[in-house]
Amino acid sequence: MIQLKEIDQSNYKTCIALKTAKEQEDFVSPNWYSLLESVFEAQRQAFGLYNEDEMVGFVLFSYYAADEDYPKDSWWIERFMIGQTYQNQGFGTQGLTASIKWFLDQVQAKELRISSVPGNIIAEQLYEKHGFVKTGEQVSGETVLLRKF
Repeated sequence: MIQLKEIDQSNYKTCIALKTAKEQEDFVSPNWYSLLESVFEAQRQAFGLYNEDEMVGFVLFSYYAADEDYPKDSWWIERFMIGQTYQNQGFGTQGLTASIKWFLDQVQAKELRISSVPGNIIAEQLYEKHGFVKTGEQVSGETVLLRKF
């Protein structure tokens, strides 16, 4: 069963080393970039997705206050990835389930958003399987999906 563990000095290098398959590189930002965002931008929290003692993926939660670009406060799974060597083993499903559970336990907001790059059919299917619904919105060229609780 996948567990979330905060990224810190003990595991950030493992997180950075975790890569997607070459053909998936355009689907998600590199983990080193996401970690920089989590350090230097407010309201971001980074976690490794662990199968027992091994990091198999990464998730980054982000909170955005309402502004001119988006009219209401919103919580996002800004990044979600499973490392190339760990794909097709059920870790994506388990990792997203664990991420949603963390969100419900720790944040307790009524909505959670996630986005996918056009053409990333596997991710969209995974998100929809977990109750996310396409909103018709686009953010930075990505399709926005929403889950209400």
